[in-house]
Amino acid sequence: MRNSTTVLSLITALVLWSPAAGEAQRPVTDPGTGAWAPVAEDDMEAVCRLDPELLQQVTMRQDMSFAVVRYGRLCFVSGENASDGPGVSHLFSATKTLGALLTGAIMYQTRDLAQSSAPMTGPLREFDRMDQWIDLTALPPRAVINKDATVAHVLAMVGYSDDLSHGQKSHDYDGSGRREINQLIRVIDHVVKQDPHRFGANAVEAKDRLFAKLGLEHSRWDVEFFGYSWYGSLLDMARVGQVILRGGVYNGERLADSRYVYNMTHPAFEDGSTRYGYLTWMNNTTCSPRAIHNSYPHGISKSSDCADGNCDQEHDVGVWNAAGAGGQFIVGHRGLDMVLVGKNWDQGGSSQLWRAVLPSVVAADPTFKGDEEAFCDAYSQGEYAPDLVKWEGDL
Repeated sequence: MRNSTTVLSLITALVLWSPAAGEAQRPVTDPGTGAWAPVAEDDMEAVCRLDPELLQQVTMRQDMSFAVVRYGRLCFVSGENASDGPGVSHLFSATKTLGALLTGAIMYQTRDLAQSSAPMTGPLREFDRMDQWIDLTALPPRAVINKDATVAHVLAMVGYSDDLSHGQKSHDYDGSGRREINQLIRVIDHVVKQDPHRFGANAVEAKDRLFAKLGLEHSRWDVEFFGYSWYGSLLDMARVGQVILRGGVYNGERLADSRYVYNMTHPAFEDGSTRYGYLTWMNNTTCSPRAIHNSYPHGISKSSDCADGNCDQEHDVGVWNAAGAGGQFIVGHRGLDMVLVGKNWDQGGSSQLWRAVLPSVVAADPTFKGDEEAFCDAYSQGEYAPDLVKWEGDL
């Protein structure tokens, strides 16, 4: 078993080897289920392409912390809440992105179940009708889901819309989850109970199995709400960010389908919102490429993800983020092979976190060598993605 796991990890690394990094090409890595191994400061520029002195100069309030993971390595971490054990705190709505990942993991695990027309049977799929998995006539108080809504509609927070036809959907943030997204917990309960031995008896057991695969030893989530209630450490946040950055692959194992992760990190229903995918935000950070969906997940759309801007991107590397109240962020920069995580960055949001790290990135960049204006111009237009790692399916 150990030899087969090693071979799988090697194959995954070769498949995901970056085709665009030039001299910086590296095999894909992550900490697996073990502890993060910080990169030594003297090695940071060579290993992480970051200027350590500029990162050391970042000023923060005492309660703030952040970490930079690049090329799957823990390059820098700072702040009083930066350690794993003592640094566990409520991540508020960053829970939503974790919930989207759990949903995608269940879809991938159940993909080989026999198709069935009977209610509450078969694999879970993005575009299943919600009424295939739950009784929409028996929703709890405050819950609203259109009778024709799919799982994708609910993940994108448009499932409550009176009209789900193109151009008529509305996006309104379901902060607590009580309007619609908490019903995904019941969906997962019904899906996994088809084979409790393989998938877990309910959503809580399914979550426990995902946590084990990611090595989340400093996190807890009772899965009573999809809108909030994940308590985690800064470095556990980074693990969640890393599997998303890799298109669903972690520790040499595929945990979610790459197309699902693509839809998760791009505008899911752009006529509802061009800033929201599956329980995940995008297109709200300065000096960053926009997430522009290459086809629209439910068929070619007549509307444009970037009707107010330029759609002509060379690289599909839009930046996404999980965001929790009070400034809890997981930010994925796919074109730079980088995950940023921060706690209590509540003044300026994810842009503030990125702006704090940006000078270090640009200073060590072999192309722009400290020219931040030129870097931002090229990077934000999707013209510069030196570390792009292609996902399965050429995504």
